[in-house]
Amino acid sequence: MSLDDLNKDLYRFEGEPNSLPEHEKSQFDPTLGNVAASPFDEKVQWEKAKRELNPFQKRVLKITGVVLLVVILVAGGFIYAAWWQKNAFHQDRVTISFEGPSSADSTQTVKYIVHYKNDNQVTLKNSEIQLTYAENFQPIDNVNLKFVSPTSSRIFVGDIKPKSEGSVEVKGIFYAPKDAPVYLHGAINFTPSNGKVQLSMETQISVNIATAPVLLDVSGPAQATDGDKISYVIDYKNLDVRRLSNLQIRIELPEGFQLIDAQPTASQNGTAWTIGDLDSNQGGKIKINGTISGGDGQTKKLVVSLGQSQDNGQLALYNKREVNLKIVAPILTVTQSLDGASKETISAGDVLKYIVKYHNTGTIGLRNAIVTVELQGKILDFSKITVEKGSFDGTKNIITWKASDIPALANINPNDSGEVLFSIPVKAIIPIANENDKNFVATTVAKIDSPDIPTPVDSNKIIGSNTLELKLTSKVLLSTLGYFTDAQLKNSGPIPIQVGKETLLAIHWSLVNISNDLVGGKVVSSLPTGVRWTGMTYPSNEKISYNSQTNQLNWDLGNVKAGLGASVPAREVEFQVGITPQVNQVGQAVKLLNKSVFTANDTFIGKAVTVESGEKDTQLSEDKTVGYAGGKVAP
Repeated sequence: MSLDDLNKDLYRFEGEPNSLPEHEKSQFDPTLGNVAASPFDEKVQWEKAKRELNPFQKRVLKITGVVLLVVILVAGGFIYAAWWQKNAFHQDRVTISFEGPSSADSTQTVKYIVHYKNDNQVTLKNSEIQLTYAENFQPIDNVNLKFVSPTSSRIFVGDIKPKSEGSVEVKGIFYAPKDAPVYLHGAINFTPSNGKVQLSMETQISVNIATAPVLLDVSGPAQATDGDKISYVIDYKNLDVRRLSNLQIRIELPEGFQLIDAQPTASQNGTAWTIGDLDSNQGGKIKINGTISGGDGQTKKLVVSLGQSQDNGQLALYNKREVNLKIVAPILTVTQSLDGASKETISAGDVLKYIVKYHNTGTIGLRNAIVTVELQGKILDFSKITVEKGSFDGTKNIITWKASDIPALANINPNDSGEVLFSIPVKAIIPIANENDKNFVATTVAKIDSPDIPTPVDSNKIIGSNTLELKLTSKVLLSTLGYFTDAQLKNSGPIPIQVGKETLLAIHWSLVNISNDLVGGKVVSSLPTGVRWTGMTYPSNEKISYNSQTNQLNWDLGNVKAGLGASVPAREVEFQVGITPQVNQVGQAVKLLNKSVFTANDTFIGKAVTVESGEKDTQLSEDKTVGYAGGKVAP
């Protein structure tokens, strides 16, 4: 049987195709869509085998997983460490603060607590508290406090553990003016245990001073007119139970104030007084005199400070006062001048001719005016005073003019003016008793008053006043003398002097300075050609030099004290010269020294002083062994 026949027998269908019985449906039925692959399909089995890992691949995968896990853990550790490093410490979690009074009395001990806190996760290493304050706070009785400077100190705290806090105590005393704001500044310095840089946090407390450690009171006029002479009185006293040391008073003078004198005298530049130490309740007084100038309505302020002088020149202020003075214009004004001109200095022997002018600047007439002038100064010769139409009272040294003397004073209409006159000489010989007799001043204080001048309520009556101060220029005398017979320099040669023979002579310079200290003093002269400089001088401490090229002589005196030739001997120097007369000089005197000129600066009047001494020749009238005849050249 052929294969075709066999196939037909196997698949012979009897009946209608649609009458065949239905088989059980399966997911593998090819008549259904989306037929699932058979698990026994060779292709399926092959694909499944491809998807499974072999042992080597599984081992590689396992190692890779372990490595990846380690990397993740390490990275996570670093991230956590960085996060911890960043968040374990914040500088603003460190705090410092003061606990204590915001008001304190000077000289009384006050106590402050300095609180500190570490709110971090790390330790603050080598922590210390640094305190700074003004010079007027003095820490006392602090065991752990170490002074760094007069305005700084430190307290060592050590390590501050995480989430911990603490405090230190600071005691001290304020020395400051009443109502003065002072301060305490605190800083805590530390290094976090997770860092290397030192950091700090700061705080500050302001303290108002309720009482001052010293009493300081300043009294003076509330009003004055331009040119008035005024006085300020400064009272001070130690209110502390302790001794106060190294105290000093300093003043700032009002603008336009010209200091005349002070009692006691200032120790520095006329504006500072060194008081030194003051025991409890010990005090003193300073009086300042001067003149004030300014325009109508101007306010002048005097500032007085008292405190402890510091090494750096600053003042640790204990108390301070300010006094105001108002300049007001008087209705009646009065002015003074010498011969109608402005003058500031005078000389011994001068005759001072004063002109005193008055003027009504108001809008109403003023009756029965009285003009007075008070004169002060031991250099004035009161016995020779001359007053025109007035009266001089020698017991008070006051000149007075009234309407009976000057009829125009009976009624001074608005804008009217007039004048009165007097004169007085300066003594030709200035009285010098000791080294303190110097810097002489002739002072005149002119005033004019009228009963019609109104007096404001709560104010002094403002009358016209004017002060004129004339400083005496120092009287300086330079003399040039010559000697053959001399106690210090041994001279030789013929007397009378002879042609062709050298005679040695000593020339003396003598300087007298009466009333003011001088600086930069020197005498300059020269030797005529033909006169020889021997180099012999006396005394050896005087600085005298000679220039052989110019024949110039210089005597360098430097500072020249007042009173030379009066309270102390005059200042002198000697030098020797030689002269060899020539035949054409027979019968003549030979010139030994040209004109001598002294120059210096007068410290009192602030001006240069120049004095001359004439030429000197061989006719030495001051030496009896020479005289006039012996000074002429003999054949």
